[in-house]
Amino acid sequence: MTHEPTASKLSAIPPWMFAVAAALLFGGLDVAAALGGRISLHNPLGLLSVAMTGDWRGSLDPRDVPQAVQLFAACKAVGCCVFALVSSMACLAKTLERRTVLLALLVACAVVLDSLPLHVLASAHLGMLLPWRRGLWMLALQYLAGVAVDTLLVLDLVTRLNQPPRWSLLAYVSAERLIKATGFIAGRLVLREHRMRQSLATAHAQMLATQSLLAETVRGAERLRIARDLHDAVGHHLTALNLHLDLALRQARDATPPALHTARDASGALLAQVRNVVSSTRQDQTIDLAEAIRLLGDGIPGISVSVRIDPAASRYPAPVAHVLFRCIQEGITNALRHAHARRLDIVLQEADGMTVARVLDDGCGESGLVEGNGLRGIRERLAELDGELRYGAQPGGGFALELRLPQQAVPA
Repeated sequence: MTHEPTASKLSAIPPWMFAVAAALLFGGLDVAAALGGRISLHNPLGLLSVAMTGDWRGSLDPRDVPQAVQLFAACKAVGCCVFALVSSMACLAKTLERRTVLLALLVACAVVLDSLPLHVLASAHLGMLLPWRRGLWMLALQYLAGVAVDTLLVLDLVTRLNQPPRWSLLAYVSAERLIKATGFIAGRLVLREHRMRQSLATAHAQMLATQSLLAETVRGAERLRIARDLHDAVGHHLTALNLHLDLALRQARDATPPALHTARDASGALLAQVRNVVSSTRQDQTIDLAEAIRLLGDGIPGISVSVRIDPAASRYPAPVAHVLFRCIQEGITNALRHAHARRLDIVLQEADGMTVARVLDDGCGESGLVEGNGLRGIRERLAELDGELRYGAQPGGGFALELRLPQQAVPA
């Protein structure tokens, strides 16, 4: 029982924070290793540092080695900071195209830094943030770029040391780079686990919201049953009682006692009250849709949900409530599945003689969206109540789904 609060706190941390923390951790270890002389200068940044300290051919006086190492560590530190920044930007990118460009830049940083841990971290980003086909292509390009750098470094040794190429070293380093595939696989597994947890939590929220609607429906049906029983049983006996009292009044004529008139008036008033109760119960067969929508929004993980419902737009007859709930539910599902949204606003209100429901997200809205089964199903549900569906990309980014029902379809 003690691990649940910790798990909930970890799930509340944005993914980009984990990405930045991992990049800074691995980068810091690399910088520390460079300052400690545990990393050779024979890599892209090391050769650049040697060239900046010595001459362009890489000749370096032994007295300048500490300066070259310090410059190399400084370049490593700057490169790792850039890597962490690009990593966070890739996690926050809303569109697939922008995310792809940022991940390409992240891979380029890993290649320049020539750090195997950062290569693995970059490949994990590819697995988590890209569709698997595009991610595999990017992973292959990352591997080939790393092998190309290794080949150039091996050939550089031939020039510097005047020795035959060390192809065995190149083969070993190239095989070592295959470990990047584990980062990609780990990223895919993390993404799959996240989607499964989100799907499970969303399904649980939908179940709670559906239970709320069902409970409201059952309570309304039970009230209606009691009202019918009251009308059929009590109303029948009261009607018979009124008839007998009328007969007694006619038979008594001038000798009618005052209590008989009082009993007749009381039974008539009681019968009228029973009929009023039955009539009001029939007319008040509405469902509290607001509670179901709040339950649905509160149970969605990993996204900030705001629910705004006007008091006048909270209760509806069962058929209308069912249509509105299913349409809003489908709008939320689309935002989670396709828009990669981080914030969701659900609004239900009365405006201009219409019942208006809006589902707004801050994800990657598409103006040229092709209507699929989800949107088509929403349109068909609304058409049964003479309603209409409007949707499109928002000016400031994101996607807006608007449901409109005429008031005559929503009787009070």
